[in-house]
Amino acid sequence: MRGIGSSDRQLINALGELQRQWEETASTWRDQARADFEKEFIQDLFPMGRAAVASIGEIDRLLKQCIQECG
Repeated sequence: MRGIGSSDRQLINALGELQRQWEETASTWRDQARADFEKEFIQDLFPMGRAAVASIGEIDRLLKQCIQECG
């Protein structure tokens, strides 16, 4: 059975790509609208993503434990 643990890798990769793309916008988008967008949408996204990755890992661990104990 393939665990959900591979989902955390997908999320990590997606967040990394988003961060790279966002940083690229800084060279051409330097106004208050960018700062506002970053504050409203981007700023909390990365910590929330890291928390989601940790949660996915914990869920994966618990599911594997359940399968092992009940299977």
